[in-house]
Amino acid sequence: MLKSPLQEFVNDCIVRNQDADGLTLEELYGLYLSWCALRGATPAPTRTFRAGLRKANIQPEHRGGLCKGLAMTGPAACDYIVHRELPLAPLPHEVQKGGADDDRTAPVGREPAAEKGPVSAPAA
Repeated sequence: MLKSPLQEFVNDCIVRNQDADGLTLEELYGLYLSWCALRGATPAPTRTFRAGLRKANIQPEHRGGLCKGLAMTGPAACDYIVHRELPLAPLPHEVQKGGADDDRTAPVGREPAAEKGPVSAPAA
């Protein structure tokens, strides 16, 4: 019997651990989106996702609560945690301004016209 993608997700990314605080539905869906992205798959809508979790007997104790005793695992968990915790860093000011006079922002394949010296990040 073939497993559904949601069953595969549960098997690949979620472990039962009584010592774990648990996961919210939002965290579970974020984990699912990371899992889909790593597989190149199109994610199911949230309603379908939640129905699949209920079939796997995964649901919060109350609305907005935690699904107790669950923890994330695997590559999708790492991907989700990294992207949730580390937003994209802004570019240094001099790279952001760019422009025709700034050769450091040359399009790929075009070499800067002349070396202007070392480029340093602004002091924090």
